[in-house]
Amino acid sequence: MKVLFTAALLALLSGCVSLNSISMTQVPQQRQNEVSSQADHWSLLGIAFNNDFADQAMADLQQQCVGGKLEGVYTKYQNTLYFLILQREVIVSGYCNRG
Repeated sequence: MKVLFTAALLALLSGCVSLNSISMTQVPQQRQNEVSSQADHWSLLGIAFNNDFADQAMADLQQQCVGGKLEGVYTKYQNTLYFLILQREVIVSGYCNRG
């Protein structure tokens, strides 16, 4: 009984990650000031009604580079499935170059 409970608990707590997309703009020569951000959204059975969380990640990245120019932007979108719960995640990084 204890083995069955442990196996069920491990199945519920483990996740399966799938990478949906990666994109990258041209990498600049000057790469001193790296900035990054991430945002996620959790849903039951993978039912999602909007993608606003992705906009939050980009807005956070832009706030880290006020007065500069974002270059070499790398974006990764991935899903992690935990039994019946789906986590969608956007990870964004880039370089903030001034002047």
